[in-house]
Amino acid sequence: MTLIYFATNRKPNRQNNPDDFGSEFSADGLANLRFGKAEVSGRNFDQIVVEVARENLDARRPVLGSDEIFAEAQERAQIEGLDTVVLIHGFNTSFKGALQSAAKLEKLLTDRNPMDTGEPLKLMVVLFSWPSDGSLLISSSDQAKKTIAYKNDRVDAAASGVAFARAFLKLTDFIVDTPDGDRCQEKIHLVAHSMGNYVLRHALQEIRRQIAAQVPRMFNQILMMAADEDDDAFGLDYKLQLLPHLTRRTSVYFNRGDLALWASDTLKGNPARLGSDGPLHPRDLPRNVYPIDCTDVIAKTLRSSEHEYYLMSQRILADMRRVLRGEIPDEIAGRKYIPETNRYRLLLDAGVPQQR
Repeated sequence: MTLIYFATNRKPNRQNNPDDFGSEFSADGLANLRFGKAEVSGRNFDQIVVEVARENLDARRPVLGSDEIFAEAQERAQIEGLDTVVLIHGFNTSFKGALQSAAKLEKLLTDRNPMDTGEPLKLMVVLFSWPSDGSLLISSSDQAKKTIAYKNDRVDAAASGVAFARAFLKLTDFIVDTPDGDRCQEKIHLVAHSMGNYVLRHALQEIRRQIAAQVPRMFNQILMMAADEDDDAFGLDYKLQLLPHLTRRTSVYFNRGDLALWASDTLKGNPARLGSDGPLHPRDLPRNVYPIDCTDVIAKTLRSSEHEYYLMSQRILADMRRVLRGEIPDEIAGRKYIPETNRYRLLLDAGVPQQR
């Protein structure tokens, strides 16, 4: 059994004791959040028991679900020595599908990996789930409906940035208000997949709007997986230029054969994608942003068009584990640094010393 904590701005399936959330926004507003936890079990992570945290906003001292979940997660992290990975999922993902992905990611990162001889990670995954129901499939005859659904997801992802920013600021306040002696010393990381990176962009802009330039360095590592985001995002103030201030290091994983992002670029009218081409101006990146080209590994071990490789490739997971351990990017084995494009090319052999 895997325990996943969550925050969501989705609409619950019922007002009292909900056990699922749908593909619409909460009836109380785009930024309204419910917090809770889910026990995920079964061979395919398909047995899910959801428990939403108690809330009573009308009490003399309001009971907040966020306080309950933050306090429980903090205690667990302290007792078990766990780092935290916050996951923002991509498009075409149901709430329970997102919980399945979160549980699978935790297992893959904490189990022994045949391509990584280091100690297994000790961590828990916290899910942020936004109302996603679109698809980027291009093989269906009903393409028009899928295009509309995808565009709706982009609108919902942008709107959900406010909700993620609200969760981020709640967590920041919780940490600041915790006495130094009780504060958890373990690290917090962020993994954003696909359109989850678009949520992240709009969350960053909302955080900036609320607290100006005083953006706290909340995350130790940010991993951007197959980002459905513009390739010029790090160079523009209204996109992701401020993101490096939020974290110690940012790793941008991309696959030039990613069919879903090719469709996003070519068929949906978006600029070239960060998750398929890497950053547009790699030599101008901040010193703590690291592009990682996974194309060759994916082409030789999965379908070259694979979009969810972060849950499917042991080789890429081995590299992610090293990043989450905080290993120095210039020393991570199984990479080749390409100076003319300022990026790392992932090699099939995870054990060879980094090539320069």
